[in-house]
Amino acid sequence: MRHATILTKKLGFTLFETLISISIGITLFGLVLGIYTLSLRSLADNQNRSELTQESRSILERLTRDIREAKQITTALPQTNDDPQNPPVSEIKLEDGHTGILQYIRYYITETDLKRQILQYHFSSDPSVLVPFDSADDFGNPPDESIITDDLVSKFIESIGYYGQNPISVELVLLKGSIRYPSRISLYGRNF
Repeated sequence: MRHATILTKKLGFTLFETLISISIGITLFGLVLGIYTLSLRSLADNQNRSELTQESRSILERLTRDIREAKQITTALPQTNDDPQNPPVSEIKLEDGHTGILQYIRYYITETDLKRQILQYHFSSDPSVLVPFDSADDFGNPPDESIITDDLVSKFIESIGYYGQNPISVELVLLKGSIRYPSRISLYGRNF
C-alpha cells in the first residue's frame, strides 16, 4: 500500500523572516521619529531666535529713543567695557528730556526682566515741588524718591551693560532656551 503524501503549502512567514521584517520596521520608525524630533527642535530654536531678535530690536529702539532725548545721564558710566576694575554698569538713570516735567528714567534688571521706571524727586516739606535727584535740603538731607511707573520692557535678559560717554554703548545679551542672542549698539545723545 502506498501512502499518499499530501503536499501542503505553508502559509505565513518563518520566524527568521518575521524577525527581519520587525527589525526593518523598528529601524524605519526610529529614523522617522528622529527626523520628526529634530525638525521640532529646529523649529522651536528658530522661533526662539526670531523672538529674541524682535525683543532685542524692541529694547534697543526704546533705549535709543530715551537716551537720545535725555537731558543728561545721571549714572556714572565707565569709558570702556574691557577694564575689570571698572566694568560696564547694568543699570542706567537719565533725566527725561521728552516731557517738561523734571523726572528721571531708570532702566534696571530684576532676574531676567528689564524694567523701566519713571522717578520724581521732592522734599518732604513740599512734595508738590520737583527737584533734581542730587539736591539737598537746608539740613543736607537728600530728596524723597517717588516711583511714578515701573513697567516691564522685556524678558529673557541674560545681561546688559552700559559704558562710554558720548557715544554711549549698550551691550545686550538675551537668552531663551538654548539660544543666546548678543547685540550691541552705540548711541549719541542729542541734549548732553
